[in-house]
Amino acid sequence: MAYASLSRRVYAQFLDFLILCPVLIPQIMVFYYHNKMVYELFPFYTALHSLLYIGYRFVMHALYGRTLGKAFAGIIVTDSCKGRLGWIRSFIRTLPELALSLVTIMSAVYDSRIFMEHQAEMEGLPLAGVHRILNKWNPLDNFTFWDSIIYYGISVIYIFFSHKRTALHDLFAGTRVLRYKAE
Repeated sequence: MAYASLSRRVYAQFLDFLILCPVLIPQIMVFYYHNKMVYELFPFYTALHSLLYIGYRFVMHALYGRTLGKAFAGIIVTDSCKGRLGWIRSFIRTLPELALSLVTIMSAVYDSRIFMEHQAEMEGLPLAGVHRILNKWNPLDNFTFWDSIIYYGISVIYIFFSHKRTALHDLFAGTRVLRYKAE
């Protein structure tokens, strides 16, 4: 088995996104309807979506060593000895994404609270106007963007330059992503 390329990993990630895409449909409400009800539910929905995705990856990696997207892409996650991943390594592997998701959830909580406090100012504004107000008052707004860009950027660079094509979460968990050939 050879180490999985970045393109296969991205392809698998995209397929997993498509599989879980129906969960994102309520997110459209935030873009079209910025009212009190939507912003009251926004933190809960953000938490549900984030934790469902992380839970899916955690369980699938622990049980099968791959998600459905990875299975279609022909890659598998193993421990450093090319054995089964197991629950502990799968959990450690998802910790960075869990931390990023917690920051995103906290940002959604801030957005919800800011909307409730400044609802009168936002009445009748287009989405861009609402976002300007939220961005002004949300202390995590820029951080939630840059934390992911930096983490995944470093991971991509590490995949390119490590001989085992290891991402940061693989490094933390002692895992490898391998390409397998169907028999």
